[in-house]
Amino acid sequence: LALALLTGALTAQEAPADQRLKDLERKVEILSRELEAQKTGATMPAAPEKGSHGMAQAASKVYESKGGLSIGGYGEFLYQAKENKLQDGSTGVGEKNLDALRLILYTGYKFNESIVLNTEIEFEHGGYSDESPEGEAVVEFAYLDFLLSKGFNVRAGQMLVPMGFINEQHEPPAFLGARRPLVERNLIPSTWHENGVGIHGELPANLSYRVYLMNGLNAEKFTAEGIRDGRQFGKEANAQSLAWTGRLDWNPLPGSTVGVSFYTGNSNQSGTGEVLTTTLWDAHAEYRYRGLQLRGLYTRTSLSTPYLEALGPSDPARETGTRQWGGYLEAGYDLLGDRQALIPFVRLERMNTQAEVISGVVATGAFDQTVLTTGVNWKPIPNVALKVDLQKIENRARTGQNQFNIALGFYF
Repeated sequence: LALALLTGALTAQEAPADQRLKDLERKVEILSRELEAQKTGATMPAAPEKGSHGMAQAASKVYESKGGLSIGGYGEFLYQAKENKLQDGSTGVGEKNLDALRLILYTGYKFNESIVLNTEIEFEHGGYSDESPEGEAVVEFAYLDFLLSKGFNVRAGQMLVPMGFINEQHEPPAFLGARRPLVERNLIPSTWHENGVGIHGELPANLSYRVYLMNGLNAEKFTAEGIRDGRQFGKEANAQSLAWTGRLDWNPLPGSTVGVSFYTGNSNQSGTGEVLTTTLWDAHAEYRYRGLQLRGLYTRTSLSTPYLEALGPSDPARETGTRQWGGYLEAGYDLLGDRQALIPFVRLERMNTQAEVISGVVATGAFDQTVLTTGVNWKPIPNVALKVDLQKIENRARTGQNQFNIALGFYF
């Protein structure tokens, strides 16, 4: 405590009074946690204030460890209530459910300062799935990091595709809405993880990058909804065709991020027939200052046509859009700005997974969607978030249903 006070006094001439007070409170809180850990015999580090090496906060715990084992995780519970009225005024099915959506365990091991193992094991829907009624556990990532230098490191194993905001930063308190943005569920199919190897690091001028070579998507599972079902999840993944993915971010000012990411590869995993080149890219930006939070993303997907044209008329993959696009803008403001946060927010999304289709296929209009989400996010502490929002969902087929959501999420 004395050290924290002394540090604050030495910087008194450089920082405003309110900022000095916040800095002192933060340092006292850190010291208190360390003292408490010594008294209780705790050995696990707390989740860092910021993520590192492209990972979210709790997923970065192993990098902060002094060595050996680290354990973290996150979870979220979701209540969803769809209106029983469709956009065109007709009666639909009003669905309501309460779901133990996710429970995640991060387990890492720091062998030494240069070699780190990081893993994420996920239990979805209370451990139940339609494909595996007895329960299912999914490995979302499990990789070894060889930390060679600040600017050049090697990563190998099952890794998150480094696209968009949500796919890498998907711990519930990290995003404002009760549900992840639709654009980053269907167009960038979060959570998206495949097997591969790559490099990552930080460069001068506040730049960071990641570039991976991974197994490709499986086009046999593509549908009119998009490429989401083509993910292979590292499970005996067919690697007849590989794909490149990468990301470059720039942080010109504290609290700001501007970046681009991409994915490209052949999604025909049969080893025969036409190549299906699948290319995604996105541009994203985020700005945080005091209580203000702004975020925007635009993404576009293109698929080559010969493979799709050769499919039979009853094959669902034939309906896949050869051009897909989407984006969203989001704004929130923290009304409290202290140890708690109360953030009213609004997010507007537009997306179309059948913007263009091959000859003979008629776009339905149901996948040309607009979603307006308004709600509030309360964080009693940074690690816990209670989120309530209302979504106005419309599409060109006029079959959209509005939805009310409540979510409780945490990380540790």
